[in-house]
Amino acid sequence: MRKLLVKLSGHVFDQDDLVKRYVRVIRFILDSSPESKIVLVCGGGSIARRYVSIVRDITHNEAKSDMIGIMASRLNALTLALSVDEAYKSVPSSIDEFLKAYSNSRAVFCGGLQPGQSTATVAMILAEVTGTRDVIFASNIDAVYDKDPLKHRDAKKLEKVTLSELEKILSRDTDVRAGTYPLLDIWAINIAKRAQIRIFLYNCREPEKLIDIVLHGTGYGTLIVPD
Repeated sequence: MRKLLVKLSGHVFDQDDLVKRYVRVIRFILDSSPESKIVLVCGGGSIARRYVSIVRDITHNEAKSDMIGIMASRLNALTLALSVDEAYKSVPSSIDEFLKAYSNSRAVFCGGLQPGQSTATVAMILAEVTGTRDVIFASNIDAVYDKDPLKHRDAKKLEKVTLSELEKILSRDTDVRAGTYPLLDIWAINIAKRAQIRIFLYNCREPEKLIDIVLHGTGYGTLIVPD
């Protein structure tokens, strides 16, 4: 049995066409690889950021802001679950619920689990608990760069980095408020280190690359490896 785990950026859910393309891609992978199981963890996207902003302005409470963001990510996950025949038809809200779903379905779609925890961290936890050593990150960036390419024209694309190298690159981004988590926060990186997880990063706006990564091992922008 082949174990697949995908972390899907919430940016995907800001475009209806992208969501539909991902549904087609997931269906294709399940049909092409009958022995595979897929876990897909969804980010919250713009709907999460909107409601997080409202709750933050009213309550000035980050835990409560995270709670509303988690609900948005689960809504995104449920959208996919209801669109894929092989999927478990509800979204787990705990590790126990996830394990039950995972044992009974070929495809499980998840969002956030608890306040203070990014969906990247959720992805690493679920990879560790299922013994999945390769995780695919569909991100709103196409690769890891040595510095922010939006701010620096001379930023260099990195084809391969270690988790420790990535940690240094991301250490400049310390904003961990609800809805603002970086690509991989310190908790996600630490779990990936201890579980020896490899991460294949690609641009989430190119859904068909997921097929190339899963079936052929090509199409990713950066490979992130344990030290």
